[in-house]
Parts: sequence; structure tokens; C-alpha cells
Amino acid sequence: MPIDKEETTKQAYRFLKSYHSLLKLSLYGQDGAFEAKAMELVRVIEGYRDNLDDVRREIFANLFTRRSIERLKLFQLYEVLDIDKAQYERLKVEILLDFAKSYRGGVLLVEY
Repeated sequence: MPIDKEETTKQAYRFLKSYHSLLKLSLYGQDGAFEAKAMELVRVIEGYRDNLDDVRREIFANLFTRRSIERLKLFQLYEVLDIDKAQYERLKVEILLDFAKSYRGGVLLVEY
């Protein structure tokens, strides 16, 4: 099954960008299924983040789990991680593809 890497990374990116909304749903007393589902998804995202190596964890957190006021600018991130733009982009794509493959048996994968 050939995977459309570009569309898959877009799909995973959009899904992971919902982290802060899910976190709000899980913390602010939403009743029933919404709260339970939000809590489950937050745990999945945080669990994935926590299992990454240091460089990937920093990139992932900066993209998805940090509050906007805590995020580093890209030039700061490059400096802190001692990487360049090409390495950053490659690692970001690797992270997104890996997450898409691992989440619920690949439900985020987009095929050609």
C-alpha cells in the first residue's frame, strides 16, 4: 500500500494541532463522551511525545504541546538543538509519518 507522504503529514499535523482544544475539553468539566475521548487522545499524544528522543521530543513539543507563549522561534530551536532547517524539516516529517502510522493502526495514513 503506497502512502502519500505529503497528505499523510498534513493529516497528522492537523490532528495533532487539536491538542490544545482536546486538553481544554478534558480539563474543564465537559461531561460524558466528549471528556472521556478528549482525555484518551491527550494521553495518546503525550505518551507519543514522551517516547521520542530528546531532539524529536523538543520539535514535537514546540509544534504541538507547548502553549504559544512558550514556543521557541525556529531560529531559536535550530540553535538549541544544533540543527539546520533541512534537518528540522526532515525530522518533522519523520515524526508526523511515524505518528500517523502508530495512531490506531494507521488510521491517519493517506494512500495514493
